[in-house]
Amino acid sequence: MSKPSIENSTGPLLHTVFFWLKNPESDSDRKTFETAIRKLIRTNPQATANHLGCPAASEKREVVDNTFTYCYTMSFPSVEAQNMYQEDPTHQLFIEEAKHLWERVRVHDSISI
Repeated sequence: MSKPSIENSTGPLLHTVFFWLKNPESDSDRKTFETAIRKLIRTNPQATANHLGCPAASEKREVVDNTFTYCYTMSFPSVEAQNMYQEDPTHQLFIEEAKHLWERVRVHDSISI
Protein backbone atom coordinates (compact mmCIF):
# COMPACT_ATOMS: atom_id res chain seq x y z
CA MET A 1 0.00 0.00 0.00
CA SER A 2 1.44 3.36 -0.98
CA LYS A 3 1.62 6.29 1.37
CA PRO A 4 -0.97 9.01 0.61
CA SER A 5 0.57 12.06 -0.98
CA ILE A 6 0.58 15.24 1.09
CA GLU A 7 0.38 17.00 -2.28
CA ASN A 8 -3.18 15.70 -2.86
CA SER A 9 -5.47 18.64 -3.63
CA THR A 10 -8.71 16.85 -4.38
CA GLY A 11 -11.47 17.11 -1.85
CA PRO A 12 -13.23 17.20 0.35
CA LEU A 13 -10.84 18.68 2.89
CA LEU A 14 -11.73 18.65 6.58
CA HIS A 15 -10.29 21.54 8.58
CA THR A 16 -10.52 20.72 12.28
CA VAL A 17 -9.54 23.37 14.81
CA PHE A 18 -9.21 22.82 18.55
CA PHE A 19 -9.37 25.85 20.84
CA TRP A 20 -8.26 26.07 24.47
CA LEU A 21 -9.70 29.22 26.04
CA LYS A 22 -7.66 31.11 28.63
CA ASN A 23 -10.67 31.21 30.95
CA PRO A 24 -12.88 28.26 29.99
CA GLU A 25 -15.04 28.69 33.09
CA SER A 26 -15.96 32.27 32.14
CA ASP A 27 -19.51 32.48 30.78
CA SER A 28 -18.68 35.89 29.31
CA ASP A 29 -15.64 34.58 27.43
CA ARG A 30 -17.60 31.59 26.14
CA LYS A 31 -20.44 33.83 24.95
CA THR A 32 -18.01 36.17 23.18
CA PHE A 33 -16.23 33.24 21.50
CA GLU A 34 -19.47 31.53 20.47
CA THR A 35 -20.89 34.77 19.06
CA ALA A 36 -17.77 35.34 16.97
CA ILE A 37 -17.52 31.78 15.64
CA ARG A 38 -21.25 31.54 14.89
CA LYS A 39 -20.91 34.74 12.84
CA LEU A 40 -18.08 33.06 10.93
CA ILE A 41 -20.26 29.99 10.33
CA ARG A 42 -23.12 32.15 9.02
CA THR A 43 -21.06 34.38 6.76
CA ASN A 44 -18.10 32.39 5.40
CA PRO A 45 -18.58 31.49 1.71
CA GLN A 46 -15.94 28.75 1.29
CA ALA A 47 -17.07 26.06 3.74
CA THR A 48 -19.66 23.53 2.60
CA ALA A 49 -20.37 22.16 6.10
CA ASN A 50 -19.61 23.18 9.69
CA HIS A 51 -19.57 21.54 13.10
CA LEU A 52 -19.01 23.37 16.38
CA GLY A 53 -18.67 21.22 19.46
CA CYS A 54 -17.17 20.77 22.90
CA PRO A 55 -15.57 17.74 24.53
CA ALA A 56 -17.86 14.72 24.69
CA ALA A 57 -18.33 12.74 27.89
CA SER A 58 -16.75 9.72 26.22
CA GLU A 59 -14.92 7.01 28.08
CA LYS A 60 -11.57 8.10 29.52
CA ARG A 61 -8.78 6.36 27.65
CA GLU A 62 -5.11 7.13 27.16
CA VAL A 63 -5.63 8.05 23.48
CA VAL A 64 -8.53 10.45 24.10
CA ASP A 65 -7.70 14.13 24.49
CA ASN A 66 -10.69 16.07 25.73
CA THR A 67 -8.74 18.95 27.27
CA PHE A 68 -9.87 21.43 24.60
CA THR A 69 -12.68 23.95 25.13
CA TYR A 70 -14.13 23.92 21.58
CA CYS A 71 -13.69 21.91 18.40
CA TYR A 72 -14.66 23.47 15.08
CA THR A 73 -14.67 21.42 11.88
CA MET A 74 -15.27 22.84 8.42
CA SER A 75 -15.53 20.96 5.16
CA PHE A 76 -14.09 22.49 2.01
CA PRO A 77 -14.47 21.15 -1.53
CA SER A 78 -10.71 21.45 -2.16
CA VAL A 79 -7.37 22.59 -0.76
CA GLU A 80 -7.72 25.72 -2.88
CA ALA A 81 -11.02 26.62 -1.18
CA GLN A 82 -9.41 26.16 2.25
CA ASN A 83 -6.49 28.36 1.16
CA MET A 84 -8.97 31.06 0.08
CA TYR A 85 -10.66 30.77 3.48
CA GLN A 86 -7.41 31.60 5.26
CA GLU A 87 -7.42 35.08 3.67
CA ASP A 88 -11.19 35.58 3.64
CA PRO A 89 -12.42 38.68 5.55
CA THR A 90 -14.91 36.55 7.52
CA HIS A 91 -12.05 34.40 8.87
CA GLN A 92 -9.86 37.41 9.58
CA LEU A 93 -12.72 39.11 11.48
CA PHE A 94 -13.27 36.00 13.61
CA ILE A 95 -9.58 35.96 14.56
CA GLU A 96 -9.65 39.64 15.50
CA GLU A 97 -12.80 39.23 17.60
CA ALA A 98 -11.74 36.08 19.44
CA LYS A 99 -7.94 35.67 19.53
CA HIS A 100 -7.67 37.40 22.90
CA LEU A 101 -9.79 34.60 24.40
CA TRP A 102 -7.64 31.57 23.55
CA GLU A 103 -4.34 30.39 24.91
CA ARG A 104 -3.81 27.63 22.36
CA VAL A 105 -5.11 26.62 18.94
CA ARG A 106 -4.32 23.37 17.12
CA VAL A 107 -5.33 22.67 13.50
CA HIS A 108 -5.65 19.28 11.81
CA ASP A 109 -6.34 19.27 8.06
CA SER A 110 -7.18 16.02 6.31
CA ILE A 111 -8.19 15.13 2.80
CA SER A 112 -9.91 12.08 1.34
CA ILE A 113 -7.64 9.35 0.03
